Amino acid sequence: MNTHEPTAVRLLGALLAAAVSVPAGAAEEGDEHASSTSLSPVRIEAGGDPLGRGVASEALQRRQASSSAEIFRGEASAGVGGGSRNAQRLYLRGVESNNLNVTVDGARQGRDLHQHRGGLTGLDPDLLRAADLDPRPAADQGPGALGGSVRFETVDAQDLLDPDEETGARLRAGYASADEAERGSATAFGRLGGDWGALAHIGAVNRDDYRVGGGDTMPYSGGRDRDYLARISRVPASGHQLRLGVQRNTFEGDHHYGSWGSDFGDPSETTRQDPVGQEQRRDTWTAEHRYRPADPHVDWQARVYRNDNRLERQDDNTTTRAVEQGGDLRNTFTLDAGPTRHRLTAGFDYYTEDGRSDPHGGGSRLSHQSRNFGAFVQNRMAWERLRLSAGLRYDDYVTDLQEETLQGDAVSPNFSAEYDLTAGWTAFAGYGEAVSGAGILPIGWLAYIDDEETNLNDGEPFEAEESRRREGGLRYQGRDLITARDRFDFEATLFETRIKNSVERDDPWGTPHQHNLPPDRRHDAFWDEDAPLVGGVRNRPDPVRLRGYELRAAWGVGPYDARLSFLSAEAVDDDGDPVGVIRRLGGGGGDRLVFDQRWAAHETLTLGYTLTWVGDHTDVPDDEPERDGYQLHDVQAEWQPWADDRLTLALAVNNLFDEQYAEHTSLAVEENDEWQIRDEPGRDVRVTGTLRF
Repeated sequence: MNTHEPTAVRLLGALLAAAVSVPAGAAEEGDEHASSTSLSPVRIEAGGDPLGRGVASEALQRRQASSSAEIFRGEASAGVGGGSRNAQRLYLRGVESNNLNVTVDGARQGRDLHQHRGGLTGLDPDLLRAADLDPRPAADQGPGALGGSVRFETVDAQDLLDPDEETGARLRAGYASADEAERGSATAFGRLGGDWGALAHIGAVNRDDYRVGGGDTMPYSGGRDRDYLARISRVPASGHQLRLGVQRNTFEGDHHYGSWGSDFGDPSETTRQDPVGQEQRRDTWTAEHRYRPADPHVDWQARVYRNDNRLERQDDNTTTRAVEQGGDLRNTFTLDAGPTRHRLTAGFDYYTEDGRSDPHGGGSRLSHQSRNFGAFVQNRMAWERLRLSAGLRYDDYVTDLQEETLQGDAVSPNFSAEYDLTAGWTAFAGYGEAVSGAGILPIGWLAYIDDEETNLNDGEPFEAEESRRREGGLRYQGRDLITARDRFDFEATLFETRIKNSVERDDPWGTPHQHNLPPDRRHDAFWDEDAPLVGGVRNRPDPVRLRGYELRAAWGVGPYDARLSFLSAEAVDDDGDPVGVIRRLGGGGGDRLVFDQRWAAHETLTLGYTLTWVGDHTDVPDDEPERDGYQLHDVQAEWQPWADDRLTLALAVNNLFDEQYAEHTSLAVEENDEWQIRDEPGRDVRVTGTLRF
């Protein structure tokens, strides 16, 4: 990565100016372009995956996912550790979500508010059209995509209406046994005339503390979810598309705010605080315009958003809040150049984030400001059996760390290639760089940086976080492999993500609030609970490598489909020694395999089975425990007794054999020579009824 490259910046600027100016002249030149080329648009999606990395709405409904943590239950490359809602965190190929570009309808979700609250987006799976994972490097992934991107897309009214329908509604009610959760939602949708549609949704889940495998209960893990969505959309077959939406998600419950039993350890064994009432709320406003005429040179997309994420501690009215506003403007055009086809995407993105803390209701205190301007160009080229993708991304960033400022700019290149070998085999390889100038410290902690007492990087200027990603592998696509008209896909990938300069906390006590600590761990100058302190902030001196390999396979024939994903990943330093699980950065674990099957046994009956196998994790640093492996068996069934979609009855049993287990990325703590790790839910029987009319 080169942080001072004027030639590359000028080249990037010239390409961007040429690309984004296309829509302005398209109306006048459209006829000429149409007559001079017969090429139709080639839809080469960024991060496209023939094996469908990500989750479709069908799988979410079959598994009866009821929270964002359950969305990726059937995917080995993505995992959620932490157990209870207030401690959960998402990992993609071992990279924690603070180092990913996570968006909901194009709205970037920003950083944690406190501990891990705010990092894993609260989102009702009922609202999702799809959730896509993209760990591969590309310039158009967005800012801060050190380890890739996660994109959530919610539904439009047109997604839920049949072609001959004008209006519709959906009522859903369900129950889950592990946490005695009661779930309900109502969705109304309809056409407003022409290509316009409108949708309104409200959903609610009430959860008690969940039961772990073997029968014990995980204290302070329950809570109440509320979800709201309103959307107006214009989605014609071609031409101008418009989407306007507003979302709200709230989660309220009694949890430990910090220290042992909050985001690490096991609150059923040891706690250092009493639980307090907390409410987390996310409000998101989005607007998207897309223009896709017949002209292959125009595929225009513009998005703007406002994301307001807040956490309220209800016992003392303390509020931590992050307000982010941003947008994305891009154009993609397709053209022939001799024997090659090109699909060039160029554009700009921008965000500004203001973090505020309101201590004890005493008035808002600014703790953080961050902004990033990005410009990118990505060309995807196809020539006979060869496909190449190359791009550049320019980022200009500023982040306030109280008396210090992290600022600069960087140019990040990427390049990848695919070559069709023979008989369905394809070889591929890629390399890419990315930069983030925001850091990974929670918003609430930044308020407790003291310009005299806090060690800010030993007086040295802060550097932006950087990553380098490499991958390579083989892919196979075949038909009629085992039986007539079957379909088979296979992919094997070696990968490595190297992250350096993480802006992290560096002090021995681990929490700004000294009164939560025993006296021998308190900072001498800060014994007063009203004077919390972050002792140090630094660029992490040692890079972390998240590396391993991934296997993916899919086979299907007629009404039967099976998918297998396998991940072997480790987190090591540059010497190859394990570094364990690092807060807000990444972590490894035992090998992980997920085998998912779906069988449409009848036009009214669908059956499913999911096996999750995780091996022992023994290659750990001295200050972390080894982790036991586990096996989970999930079964699902969906039945439509009226032979149409008016009524759907669903049954799912997760963790069928009541395995007691903990995710390998859950944070552990040692107490009296014993390691404490929060267990995950045990057997969970779920039933759901959906009425559509």
